[in-house]
Amino acid sequence: MKSFHQQRQNWMSFLLLLVFGALLYFSASGPAGEDRQGRISADEMKKAGYRSRVERLHKKGAIGSKDKPQARLEYEIERLKDPATGKIPEGIRELELAFSETIPTKEQVLRQLDPHAKFATENWNSRGPYNVGGRTRAMALDIANENILLAGGVSGGMWRSSNGGASWAKVTGLDQLQSVTTISQDKRVGKQNVWYYGTGEMFGNSASAPGATYYGNGIYKSVDNGITWNPLVSTQTANFTAFTSVFQFIYRVATNPANAAQDEVFAATVGSVRRSTDGGATWQSVLGYEAGLNDFNASPYFTDIAIGNSGNMYAALSQYASGGRSATKRGIHRSTDGVTWTDITPANFPATYERIVMDIAPSNENIVYFFVYTATNAASEANLWKYEYLSGSGAGAGGRWTNLSANLPMLGGKSGDLDLQGGYNMVVKVKPDDPNFVVLGGTNLYRSLSGFTNTTSTRKIGGYVLDNSSFALYTNHHPDQHEVIFYRSNPNRMLSAHDGGVSRTTNNAAATVVWESLNRGYQTTQFYTVAMDLNTTDDFVVGGMQDNGSWAVDNINATTEWNEVVGGDGAFAAVTTHSLLVSVQNGTVYRIAFNDRGEDIGYARIDPPKTTGYLFVNPYTIDPNNEYTMFLPAGDTLWRNKNIAQIPLGGEQSNLGWEVVANLGISETISSVSVSKVPANVVYFGTSGGRLYKLQNGNAASPTRTEITGANFPKSTSGAPTGYINCIAIDPKDANKAVVVFSNYKVQSLFYTTDGGTTWTAVSGNLEENPDGSGNGPSTRWVTILPNPDGTNKYFVGTSTGLYSTGVLEGAGTTWLREGNSSIGQVPVDMVLSRTTDDLVLVGTHGNGVFSLRYSGPLIPKGDDPNPLQTGLGLSYPNPYFQGATVTIPFQLESAAQVQLQVFDMTGRKVASLVNGSLQAGKHLVTWRGNGLASGTYLYQLMVDGKRFTKRMVQLK
Repeated sequence: MKSFHQQRQNWMSFLLLLVFGALLYFSASGPAGEDRQGRISADEMKKAGYRSRVERLHKKGAIGSKDKPQARLEYEIERLKDPATGKIPEGIRELELAFSETIPTKEQVLRQLDPHAKFATENWNSRGPYNVGGRTRAMALDIANENILLAGGVSGGMWRSSNGGASWAKVTGLDQLQSVTTISQDKRVGKQNVWYYGTGEMFGNSASAPGATYYGNGIYKSVDNGITWNPLVSTQTANFTAFTSVFQFIYRVATNPANAAQDEVFAATVGSVRRSTDGGATWQSVLGYEAGLNDFNASPYFTDIAIGNSGNMYAALSQYASGGRSATKRGIHRSTDGVTWTDITPANFPATYERIVMDIAPSNENIVYFFVYTATNAASEANLWKYEYLSGSGAGAGGRWTNLSANLPMLGGKSGDLDLQGGYNMVVKVKPDDPNFVVLGGTNLYRSLSGFTNTTSTRKIGGYVLDNSSFALYTNHHPDQHEVIFYRSNPNRMLSAHDGGVSRTTNNAAATVVWESLNRGYQTTQFYTVAMDLNTTDDFVVGGMQDNGSWAVDNINATTEWNEVVGGDGAFAAVTTHSLLVSVQNGTVYRIAFNDRGEDIGYARIDPPKTTGYLFVNPYTIDPNNEYTMFLPAGDTLWRNKNIAQIPLGGEQSNLGWEVVANLGISETISSVSVSKVPANVVYFGTSGGRLYKLQNGNAASPTRTEITGANFPKSTSGAPTGYINCIAIDPKDANKAVVVFSNYKVQSLFYTTDGGTTWTAVSGNLEENPDGSGNGPSTRWVTILPNPDGTNKYFVGTSTGLYSTGVLEGAGTTWLREGNSSIGQVPVDMVLSRTTDDLVLVGTHGNGVFSLRYSGPLIPKGDDPNPLQTGLGLSYPNPYFQGATVTIPFQLESAAQVQLQVFDMTGRKVASLVNGSLQAGKHLVTWRGNGLASGTYLYQLMVDGKRFTKRMVQLK
């Protein structure tokens, strides 16, 4: 007979969607093969087993919830900002990545201890989601081989499929910038192995704000058909601390297929349109901002460009400029040579407009559609215009404009109307064989068979459900549209890129368009949270993702498909013996209930009615000693329910069992809560303003609250607590020991207590560039403590630059090691959990899905120094650097040695000798100026006792 936990695992995997799909979004009669109660018929039971039933239930959909990007943005800024400035530091992504490179990796330490050891590489296992993709801004189909697809997102990097989307391989290196916003292939015969992609998202990034974005850094180029990529030196900037180059934000790259004599490529950047005729080696501004000639603050905030097969090209420049000003150069322009441009903006065009995207009809390149986000236009947030070239320059009588805005898709219902979300999701594409077949994307994807000359031939074909009744997802598709690609060999086949990855249809003209997901192995999802049952050894995992809801999987196989539980923005989750808890943005929490046999018996919405103040991704926790006791923060109030099982099943909210156990009466939100295992009933909770509290008797009728804010916690200039407490990790063997995590930049990040909060010691150690927390150290997000059998602990911390671990907390001297350097890399880790039952460590990344590892034994073999100094060469900085600038090269030595540090050009010629002599053990910094050297790529090489370490740096003019 199967154990209870085995039964529960089997039942949970295929029943977790039943209640949500059957009770909320489908009629009582149900689809074929089910009776009125939603039970699976005998015929269905005979089908191809367990996994088929999972898939069938998954197709029914889940609870939907409309995304709110502004609320998400505000949440991210609040928890990451430098408290002193209220902003995310300028250029911090590049700075923290460079700093992270100076921190030793776990693999380096293991190899140092035993160079021949098989365990020298920590094999973190990818858990997927194998079938769920993340936000995808760029997508392209190889013109010479339609089995080759390339796709990428701002945090997920560039991915390539060589088998039509059946599987994917990541082609952006773990140590490269993971931002991808646009991609273009050189379509000329003999040049089709050349590709370009642009980086940097000015608008829409989940951790950005005006003046505080995660910048891109130029254009990347591939000359081997998208397999490897290298940055174009001409587009790189050395100063990551501020906005210094228009190439830090690229909306579009486009090549000219009609120019046989030159490698002509264009970049639509913030402020300008740039042109290169030598494959990106040099650039000239052809529209908009040009250094020394224009005021950048009067340059267009948004730009775009499209180039037809004949070489005719169109550019769009927003009327909106920085600071709300009007751009000097704006509107829609046409050119036949890329140098001389004619303003063809119609006289009756909206007075104010922001982002514009466009497409040239391939079957009639005299026809162009322009999709406009008007923002302040009183009539609508969007315009759609059709342009027909007639003669001459195309201006005035040389072109015919038709305003199609009255026919934009406003289909009604909960989810039928066009919604551009501030211009974040916009795409317009024309079918290659029909200039009147136009696909338009906002939150939803729409199709018009009449070129939007009427409303009767318009149909929703993706995004939210077809019938507009809810925010459930369209099957195998996803809201927030970014790109559409038609197959040249068969224009009825079409690819769609959206916030849920990549989808494909074989018949875009069908009455109901059917999509298939191409996300198999396209691991670009952005997890806020992950959860597992901490009291079993089940492989069942659930997690909440940005704009992709909450999904679950029941085994550790990387290629197992996950199943959707709830839509919207997935938030916190929990797994216990009789419950699966999932939530969406702003504190909405659902419980799926299971009986003792592991059978699904119903669901309930369990957050207390009419409660306000929730965070966008709102925390809650289950008592590890009582699976029915739940603590839920809402604003400055902490709620408790000692028996969530008493809340009636059926979906309606209920006050039953809810009581307030703490009301702070302050203008701070409770941002984290944690409950102890041993001894029981100790509750720690912290706020978004840096205050920390404890309930020593958390199960009492009226628990006693004590403020335990550390005297050395981050403080404002007035001396008041500040900073965002994102996590409180309690030692599972001793509630007096805990680590508090501040997620802000520019503050000390981690504090440890051994006496229940009476005193605190800063333990972020080498995660800080400077002891006081200033500098370019990463944002820490989550800590978990995993005890060893010998009484010691393993500590793991998820940060904005990956996962770190240590075996010893030694105050400011704590040395953290980078984990998963060859698997997790430096992608942000928003949550890391561990459990003592089987030493499983679970990692949720914000960009590349979920990883896990059964981490038994101490971090370092017993008796060895847990943090030995190893010989190595760090990243030079700044890199790239401008000619004549001072470059710093860091390296370290495990012991005294004879050292040479030299610089070579790409031909192997030595251009500088920086060190040649004996040095003591420790960390060393060497500075150098490359005066008199040509711009380009150089190698710097450290030689220590016959061993060579080599890295690359780039010099700019």
